[in-house]
Amino acid sequence: MCPHGHVADPDGNAWYDDTGDIGLGTSGSGDVLAGIITGLLARGAGPAQAACWGAHAHAACGQRLTARFGKLGLLARDLLDEIPGALNTPG
Repeated sequence: MCPHGHVADPDGNAWYDDTGDIGLGTSGSGDVLAGIITGLLARGAGPAQAACWGAHAHAACGQRLTARFGKLGLLARDLLDEIPGALNTPG
């Protein structure tokens, strides 16, 4: 099983989001995910909520890009322009 999409907190709660694609397996993509989560924390989301929203938004960005460009060749910087739309689209 792939580790992507799994979120857990120290209390033992766990969530899974099956959004996403293999195209996110590119250098720097995890840094973008960390930035999304950090931004959500800075806006007042709790840690678990920020992690869940961040994981979903990150994966949704990958899906949007994959639909346009295919599964291979995505760059982490490509995700940046997709973040606002991914956060504003119901999951």
